[in-house]
Amino acid sequence: MDAVFSWRKAGAVDLPECLKLHPAKNGAEIVGGARALEAWRQLFDMTYATRSALIERQRNGTTEIVGFGFAAFVKKSFADAEVRHPQPGLNARIIASVVNGKSVIATYDEVREANTSRDLQQVILDTSWKDTHLSPAERDEVRVLLGLAYLELHAGYRFSRILVEMVDEVDLWHVRGHRSFEVVDRFEAYRRANPDTTWNPECALLAVTVETMRNDPHSIAATLFHHHLDPQFAFTRAEQELLEAALEGTDDASASKSLFVSLPAIKHRWKTIFERVAAVKPELCPQDGNGTRGIQKRQRILTYVRNHPEELRPFDCRKSSGRTR
Repeated sequence: MDAVFSWRKAGAVDLPECLKLHPAKNGAEIVGGARALEAWRQLFDMTYATRSALIERQRNGTTEIVGFGFAAFVKKSFADAEVRHPQPGLNARIIASVVNGKSVIATYDEVREANTSRDLQQVILDTSWKDTHLSPAERDEVRVLLGLAYLELHAGYRFSRILVEMVDEVDLWHVRGHRSFEVVDRFEAYRRANPDTTWNPECALLAVTVETMRNDPHSIAATLFHHHLDPQFAFTRAEQELLEAALEGTDDASASKSLFVSLPAIKHRWKTIFERVAAVKPELCPQDGNGTRGIQKRQRILTYVRNHPEELRPFDCRKSSGRTR
């Protein structure tokens, strides 16, 4: 039977299996494996700043994790410093910052401010797959699914720069041909200054920026850097969380548990969502007098935000650029 591949959001429970795919990306070099694993779990809790996906292969009645991707929004000061003073160990420094209580992961307010000003800084910590357990065709399918998952999870955000450290030549080979990637540094100066370093000599720091993306304008990732629209409804963070859960098929009772609020509170959030939408786009959320039921209103709104993911991203509408649809 042919294998079937699919992606889903990764959770902390999946971490041990996911991190086995490419241990060199675990970032444990400074703090050790046990503390690094705990830091990864903390990163998963930072849902406002981190996104992750895994690829599963179903075959002969078994399900196996064969791919993993994880990215985090970081403070601009950290990203700037990494580019000014490049050295191996990008993931390790991020993990150590979480362990030491001086996290370089952007706060919710920082993500909102950066997203509003089109200045989001992100580090892709991991993009891995079971290289030795996949055929070439299966490997390509996993890579495609990881790319599609990344785009869906980040649609509606406004990027300025993405950083990623390639940990070996295989990593570098997989991004060759992508004109949006530029090599920031191969760490030659660092190795000359530190001849006894144990970092892999094949490491390199790569970046994607607004400028480099112009070299690849037809890339499906270009929308992360260009063609932005402002959200219209100014949903609160709580309302956005509920809408995201509903888009994943979560019912109110399950959302109540996952969002740690009462069921009446969930109902109230829907009420305020209806009111926000009706005030801006009444055609999406007509009054009940014409026979439109709550479930129909939900479906109309969910269809809209699925096509306009900027409505679900942190954004300060007081600083709107005025680009609407």
